[in-house]
Amino acid sequence: MGCQMERKKISKEMLGDSQALRKLREHLVKVAKAKTTVLLRGESGTGKELVAKAIHELSPRAKQPFIKVNCAALTETLLESDLFGHEKGAFTDASSLRKGRFEAADKGTLFLDEIGEISGSFQAKLLRVLQEQEFERVGSNHTIKVDVRVIAATNRDLETAVQRKEFRQDLYYRINVVTLRVPALRERRGDIPLLAAQFLKNFNTENDHTLTFAPEAIEVLMNCEFPGNIRELENCVQRTAVLATGPSILRTDFACYADQCLAAALWKNGPPTSEKSTTIQPSAACAAPPVGDGQAPIGPATSRGRVPDADTVIAAMEKCGWVQAKAARLLGLTPRQIGYVLRKRGIEIKRL
Repeated sequence: MGCQMERKKISKEMLGDSQALRKLREHLVKVAKAKTTVLLRGESGTGKELVAKAIHELSPRAKQPFIKVNCAALTETLLESDLFGHEKGAFTDASSLRKGRFEAADKGTLFLDEIGEISGSFQAKLLRVLQEQEFERVGSNHTIKVDVRVIAATNRDLETAVQRKEFRQDLYYRINVVTLRVPALRERRGDIPLLAAQFLKNFNTENDHTLTFAPEAIEVLMNCEFPGNIRELENCVQRTAVLATGPSILRTDFACYADQCLAAALWKNGPPTSEKSTTIQPSAACAAPPVGDGQAPIGPATSRGRVPDADTVIAAMEKCGWVQAKAARLLGLTPRQIGYVLRKRGIEIKRL
């Protein structure tokens, strides 16, 4: 009885009834009960944060804080201050004492997203906290003890990163106690109509509309690869709803009919991968090739030895929240190459 209620609770948040999602839900119920560190693996946009929150809400820590941190969004210095806190006067802008995320998550759960992006020097500091559950604020010698469950997430191939000495092996084993793989949207195509309907319902509520999908529109969505996964599907639904010309969204309302599909623009110069995928019909909303689980996709730079044009780089940056490291992986470039292309266009990325 208890397990059924827990599964129903998850189902409300994680929409879908595909076999891949049902399997993930079953693992969630088991994993949530333990205190062990969990590593969520999966492509960008698959909903890893939602999975992390579900684990927290099904755990004995459900009434305690759930704190999330995007490790790729901050520089090493700011990430250390954000996670561990700092004393007044610890650095130039430290005008007052600040508690860090680990303190805020005490007795609860800390979700470290994009953990594969942290620097080598900071990996050692994080390892100590995970092992000892203790740390010092920046500018202090006072050791603070905490009781925090850590859930980490990444779309990187950490095994390759360990082999290349880009990620510490001891930290890898520390965070990789239990691994859950979050399926890509193309692995759960049967869930697309339900997800799309929910996104359209949200749009209608927020904008006082009554739009619906014509059957032909759902067919278009079912045929799309969605390399950006659920996040891209939501973006596609919202964009199409805004520009729809009638009470129902039709096949011709999708951006692909005007050759304006963002995913297609990102991938049009890249060759297909060796991974098998569902055949895409000419009416598909985007004809992007699939991205391997945890692998950097093959982009024009790696496949043809050249850097893509500025418009493609800018589109990738927008898709990745203007995080150079993520955009670089999406296009098969280095962050330095991304910066070079942007500077040529007169765009400077300010570091926080």
